[in-house]
Amino acid sequence: MALSALAPAFERSRKVVFEKSSRAVLKLVPELKPVPGERATDRVYYGVIGAILACGLLGLLGINILLGNDAVKIRELKLEALSLNEEREAALRELDRISSPETLAHSARELGMVPSSTPTFLDISVEKVVEGARP
Repeated sequence: MALSALAPAFERSRKVVFEKSSRAVLKLVPELKPVPGERATDRVYYGVIGAILACGLLGLLGINILLGNDAVKIRELKLEALSLNEEREAALRELDRISSPETLAHSARELGMVPSSTPTFLDISVEKVVEGARP
């Protein structure tokens, strides 16, 4: 028997399987048939779409308000950071001015201190005082 003789039967069985499987898939979704005397309305559909749109707009409004508040806070924090940085720089300049050798020597003279004529050097590893040469 030739295979070509079986071809029409195979084609018919493929159509039957396709029809049965499509009916099975379509049975998963209920058929909507209009009820006599009842008119289909779109109120529910438009109501749901309107509610989704309103919720979306309210959500966007809320996000916009929160972002606006955050922008104000960020601007205030930037200004505060600038002022703190300026205060820090001023404090560092004052520290540099106070701790300069000339200012320290002048303050020491005002307190009555005099320069040492015999400097003494400390050597920590030896643990004894080594006196320097006298001028």
